[in-house]
Amino acid sequence: MQIEAVDDKKDLFEMQNVLPNQLIQEFKKIPFETAPFTKMDWQEDMPRRKLIQMPGSVLSKIHEFINDNKDHIAKYIGNNINHINTAFWYDLEGFDFSPHIDNPGVEKVMQIYLSNCPNAGTVFYNVKDEEVQVRDDDQVWHYEGPSPPLNVRKAFEFVENTGYIMFNGKHQLHGVPNKISKDDLRLSVYCWIN
Repeated sequence: MQIEAVDDKKDLFEMQNVLPNQLIQEFKKIPFETAPFTKMDWQEDMPRRKLIQMPGSVLSKIHEFINDNKDHIAKYIGNNINHINTAFWYDLEGFDFSPHIDNPGVEKVMQIYLSNCPNAGTVFYNVKDEEVQVRDDDQVWHYEGPSPPLNVRKAFEFVENTGYIMFNGKHQLHGVPNKISKDDLRLSVYCWIN
């Protein structure tokens, strides 16, 4: 597992070779179209399924592997980690995610790509302070700059067994600008780091 900061800010990290190949191959055997799922809070209307982790399943094994390696991850990001919660996402035709800043309830997150899906990676942008409005609502940080944003900080390619770690903040604008087609397979594990 390799983890490296994308720049001097040290609040966005690129990951490579995250999971053992055996887990990736076992994961690929899941019949995703018929796998049990639910919806994510705040994302109920999106073409996204949250796959249900059954005890003993490969999803649970991936979750355990991630938590067994939390000290290794902590060393690279310079933060202690107590636990990592996971959600497995299966994104369907029409999925995209306009540039947004996560609400302050999200502190540190990690997304590991579990399939190859060209032009479907997460794009992070550089934003100016005056482009972010602070409001007294659940979201708090609202991007008010050019649409689409003009200054790309890092565009992550959606390549199997790679991903990123993000420390959330007022300027951490990101999104998935391209719509998923019916022929795409966009699978990932999204992790909340505590």
